[in-house]
Amino acid sequence: MARAKPVDMLDVRKIPWQKKREYLTLVAAVAASDGALHPDELALLERWMGQFSLAEKSRQVVLAAAKQESLSLEAIKRRLAKTDLVYSLMLDMLGMAMADGVLMDEEILLLNDVAASLRLDPMDFGILIEFVHSAHQASLLNNPEPLYEHNIDCAFQLLHQKKVRLFPHTLLCVSSPDYDRHLKERWSNFRLN
Repeated sequence: MARAKPVDMLDVRKIPWQKKREYLTLVAAVAASDGALHPDELALLERWMGQFSLAEKSRQVVLAAAKQESLSLEAIKRRLAKTDLVYSLMLDMLGMAMADGVLMDEEILLLNDVAASLRLDPMDFGILIEFVHSAHQASLLNNPEPLYEHNIDCAFQLLHQKKVRLFPHTLLCVSSPDYDRHLKERWSNFRLN
């Protein structure tokens, strides 16, 4: 049986370079918020910088955020809050936070702060947090528990309601490429229905 082709994905290369740099700067800040940049987080960040086609100067700004060098994120958050990238950005920040397999308290606190700055509804933020946890746990099981399936469906309903379009690079399940593909196919089918 042929796999469903992901539909209606955003092309990250069409976003202005300043927004791409700011987007990844916030993602990098989340990765570093627990005190150290895990090698898996750095590898994912490097991969995304390549997919975003960031110039060398922009890469250095993003890596400075990953190294926790003094950087004010408030202006960046205010600018990105005015775009249609808020939900995609939050999914990528959550994915980055899970790249090392654990969502740390420091990461959750920073994510909550960023979500508030981006004017993301607290209930929506909670749904996305549950989604990330559920996707990770479901990827470890042959037969995911109904609660995980429910949380995934709730997130898909939210994203559909908010008319969120995903980037091809966005990982719906960082811990398992196979389950990530499964979720993207499921998202495509969900959007078609």
